[in-house]
Amino acid sequence: MISLKEDAMLSVGESARQLGVSPSRVRALIKEGRLPAAKNGREWMIREEDVLQRLMASPRAGRPRVGVADALGEHSQGSAAAARAEAVACAHDLYDACRHAFGHLPPTEMMKAARCQEEASFYMAVFDFFLQQRQRELVKEGVF
Repeated sequence: MISLKEDAMLSVGESARQLGVSPSRVRALIKEGRLPAAKNGREWMIREEDVLQRLMASPRAGRPRVGVADALGEHSQGSAAAARAEAVACAHDLYDACRHAFGHLPPTEMMKAARCQEEASFYMAVFDFFLQQRQRELVKEGVF
């Protein structure tokens, strides 16, 4: 799992691994202005947030990027497909767990136990999502 730390900086090599491209490609993206970076001595440093935004954008032009499995040293296409299937299964499990945990009124204990404001905001957003779903069901049933 990729974690996003506030103001975390990555080297060119670390950025390349996360993006699934070569370090020279990362340097080219920096030179083209398509990946913001700052010089620290002789090294380029890239904000982790910028790398993750680029990763989520999934640009398709140019040569195909190295697959996630290849970046991890797994060169078979079967293992990449297995990793994708595992990610989908994980997403389904996450939805089911959230629906179970947040499908009711938000408990104040959970909000108080949040480790940071971002976590509390996440809880409220998930609670809000499931509340809206329940409201739609009630409207369809003619309750509202």
